[in-house]
Amino acid sequence: MRNKKIKMWFFLLFFIFTTLLHIFSIPIVFSITFGFAQILYLVSIRQFGLKFALLLTISVNAFVYIVHIESVLVFINTLAVLFMGFLYEKKGKTLFKWSFVYSFILFFVYYLISFFWVDLTENLRILSSFVLIKVILGTLFSALIADMCFEYLPFFPKLQKWFWNQPRLHFGQVISHLLVFSAVLPLMVIIGLDAKAGEDNIYQGYYTQFQQVEEYLQLKEMELLSHSSEAEKVEASAVLDDTVSSLHQRMVILDEDDQIWFDTDGQVEHKIVPFLVTNQYVKEVNPNNYIFLSSTDDRLASWYRGYYVGETTFLNNRTYVVYPIAEDVMGVMKNIRDYCMFALLMLVLALIFAIIVNRVLSSSLERLTRLTSDLPEKMKRQEGFYWNATPIVEFSMLGKNIEQVARQLQTMFTDAKKKNELLTARTSQLIESESKLYRLAHYDGLTELPNRYSFHTDVRKRLTNADSDEKFVIIFIDLDKFKQVNDTLGHSGGDLLLKVFAKRLIRFEQNKRVTFYRLAGDEFVAVAEERDIQQLCEQLLEMIHQPILINKTKVTLTASIGLSFYPDDGKTLDQLLHQADSLMYEDKKCHHELQQLTTFKDERGRK
Repeated sequence: MRNKKIKMWFFLLFFIFTTLLHIFSIPIVFSITFGFAQILYLVSIRQFGLKFALLLTISVNAFVYIVHIESVLVFINTLAVLFMGFLYEKKGKTLFKWSFVYSFILFFVYYLISFFWVDLTENLRILSSFVLIKVILGTLFSALIADMCFEYLPFFPKLQKWFWNQPRLHFGQVISHLLVFSAVLPLMVIIGLDAKAGEDNIYQGYYTQFQQVEEYLQLKEMELLSHSSEAEKVEASAVLDDTVSSLHQRMVILDEDDQIWFDTDGQVEHKIVPFLVTNQYVKEVNPNNYIFLSSTDDRLASWYRGYYVGETTFLNNRTYVVYPIAEDVMGVMKNIRDYCMFALLMLVLALIFAIIVNRVLSSSLERLTRLTSDLPEKMKRQEGFYWNATPIVEFSMLGKNIEQVARQLQTMFTDAKKKNELLTARTSQLIESESKLYRLAHYDGLTELPNRYSFHTDVRKRLTNADSDEKFVIIFIDLDKFKQVNDTLGHSGGDLLLKVFAKRLIRFEQNKRVTFYRLAGDEFVAVAEERDIQQLCEQLLEMIHQPILINKTKVTLTASIGLSFYPDDGKTLDQLLHQADSLMYEDKKCHHELQQLTTFKDERGRK
């Protein structure tokens, strides 16, 4: 619904504008004008479609014909819109292309009519051929302007919202438009100026002849003042006959009652008499000099039967010197027709030249595009770059430069790739070395448990970030009689025992809030949550007591442990370690198991 309302407003807007363009068309010569309404008709095809444009054209053409703004020839716009709009919607391309097809069909139809209509006079042939050339030239020019408006105006930011589709421009297309437009527009301006000058020359020639007749009549009038009325009429007739025969014009004299008193040519059309009586002229071209047309409308066919009339007095009677202008009008029209045919020829030649230039430019740009397309991938694949010369020197130089730059970039890309690979390898080595250094610094090399440094770092970080309610436990673990293991199994056996014991600790960590560290030798430490610490210690001792098979020898371990609680036993790492270490040594001295430890904890008031 909203789109329909918008189209209705656009239709009303276009109707007003096209009607105004019909009214205020540019006058060229006689009644010939050049209007821009057809441009809007063709623009509406591209913007709104054929139905909208056809309805607009029929409505405006009917209106301007009914109110006598245009002649019946205005309806040829409807034919142009119907034909070109149909081809544009079905085939696409541009209106300028289809305007050539439409013009060719018009010319072919006119040729057939003129060929079979043998009774067509020369003057009518001139008029009809002029109208045809004017229609064709106007249609081609309007189609060109319509295409340019629709393709270039959307690129102006303030006009983008008025266009529903954003066209794509090609470089060759822009050059073609410039060539055709710059070739035709100056010729059309020159034709208009030359036609106007030809019309003015005709009027000036008639005015000069009229002045000669007027001077001659004034001289003869002085000689006839002494004659009687009868003799005067006879003498006047002789004088006027002599004047007309020498200057080849017609003369009409009216009496006091505006009746024809004298007429040198009885064949003068009777329609001229009311004009002479009422002074209803079409156009005043000079003082007391007018253009009279035999019909009521200002049309080209009326000029063919028109007159140039000069007004003066002779023997105190209104006197009119009448010049038929058909021959001079046909001469000007023939010149304009020839100029228009020349302009049409230049338009065709400019179009052919534009097509050639477009093809040359497009092919050159296409080669450049192929050369530069996917340039990084071509460099990676080490593909070659080759440029074939074009007829345009600048494009050839540009292509050669791109080829040289591409090869240099390819070499640089290869070197950069090698350096990047070397840098990547070294970076990987550095990362690996950094990882090894980090592991050496934070983990025990034998058991792969976090080492003393990691323990100190983690606990200090925990103490720094701990709040008032946080509590945790440090568990100090020392394996009993580990020296006997080294004496019995050797140091390699002792190391193997520590590895197996560390793996048990790592498995013990799973699903429990505890972390084990190796301090040194057979000393281990753990950080755990205070919650359920009694149960955790029981499970830990049970795990330690499980036999371990080392070199086919079963070894059963025991361990002494000591606990310190944060923050009850201390608020620093040293205090906590000292408390746990002391309790561990007490446990080792007494050789107590978990029960003794639990009892010891109960004596200190912690459960």
